[in-house]
Amino acid sequence: MIISHRGRPHGLIENTIPAFEAALKAGADAVECDLRLTLDHKIVVNHDNVSKTHSKNLNSILNIDELFEYIKQKRVPFFLEVKNRSPILVEAIAQKIKDKKLWDRVHIMGFSIFIKNALHAQAKHEKLRVLPIINIPLYSYIRKPKKSYGVFVGWIDQWYGSGLLFRKLISTKRLTKLKNFYEGNGFKVMAGVINKKDGFEYFKKAGIEDIVTDNIKEAVNYFKEERRLNKK
Repeated sequence: MIISHRGRPHGLIENTIPAFEAALKAGADAVECDLRLTLDHKIVVNHDNVSKTHSKNLNSILNIDELFEYIKQKRVPFFLEVKNRSPILVEAIAQKIKDKKLWDRVHIMGFSIFIKNALHAQAKHEKLRVLPIINIPLYSYIRKPKKSYGVFVGWIDQWYGSGLLFRKLISTKRLTKLKNFYEGNGFKVMAGVINKKDGFEYFKKAGIEDIVTDNIKEAVNYFKEERRLNKK
């Protein structure tokens, strides 16, 4: 599964419906986007604090209602990264998923400092799918998860040196063992944000083919070619 990272880059404003549409048209199988709680307790689809968003982009910011109306129309998975640790944000997302009956298509993801409230929310919303982002996966992290649970591993190609560090610490052989161990404990294992062919190859060798990427074209070309060769 190729997951578009914020619908970028297509010359369009990221985290917007036109950007998502362009990514899906380019061959993405799913969409990742960012949700955050503003100071006046409104939920918007935006990576940065709204106060840091360029004024020309303010009118394009989606709210949670607009996002879920769009998700309801699509038949693809969505991965919503929470950018605040507020339980208000998580509960609002979970309630939208429940109201729209989208348990099987909408996931909450995030880094450890933001995702804890989503993990706690699974006690109330048992069908809620939550995926923590783990920069450096370790066996010590493993806990027996709920059925609807997964992890994102990897690096962010835009962060200089993060890919080199990850691969220096974790060989393909070790990543394969970690992936099998995670899956054996009930986790789905995905990777991101990976934009280069050598990164695709690294995760493919470990058996991980669900990838978040900015480079939809390269990812589509790589994985489709790999599937074609494997069919021969």
